[in-house]
Amino acid sequence: MPRVTDEYRAARRDEILTAAMRAFQRGGFHATSMADIIAESGLSAGAIYGHFEGKHAIIQSVALQVIGSRVGDLERAMARDPMPAPPGLVRVLTDGLVRDVGNASLLVQLWGEAVADDDIRALVYGVFTRLEAAWGAYLARWQERQHGASPAEAAAIATNQLPLYLAAAQGFILQSALMPRFDREKYLAAVEAHLPQ
Repeated sequence: MPRVTDEYRAARRDEILTAAMRAFQRGGFHATSMADIIAESGLSAGAIYGHFEGKHAIIQSVALQVIGSRVGDLERAMARDPMPAPPGLVRVLTDGLVRDVGNASLLVQLWGEAVADDDIRALVYGVFTRLEAAWGAYLARWQERQHGASPAEAAAIATNQLPLYLAAAQGFILQSALMPRFDREKYLAAVEAHLPQ
């Protein structure tokens, strides 16, 4: 029997996660079953369970993949010279989230699940913590480069500004999911005009 390569296993995992995301987009996290994910993937149950223990593991992998892409967005922006102004990153990150998940309501559903499910809460907390660290590092670096702040001053400013940036991104997700006439461009223009630099 031929040996299965790491590349093949990684490609198969990605295939399963892509199918799971399509199923989640259609039915939401809570209502989507493993049977739905198996049917969507076109693979056998054994093939799915050979990569993931169950739906929770798939949700965790999807969330980590999406947040990893957003952290990558921040790291690429931080490497640019000049760095993009921080308010513009709300657009970059929310565009990436919507592109990856397809519908912001999925994120709101995940947050709702986190209220009652300790495992999902721990997952969401871990995702937010990772995003907070990357965004805080960006804000501190911006203060050092753009405003000549010392590392200690830059870290203090970043700590004070970070909740505003996180709230702007979370507000975008909530409003785009819940408001029928949400004006994406108006929202992002306001964020870019009024968030601190």
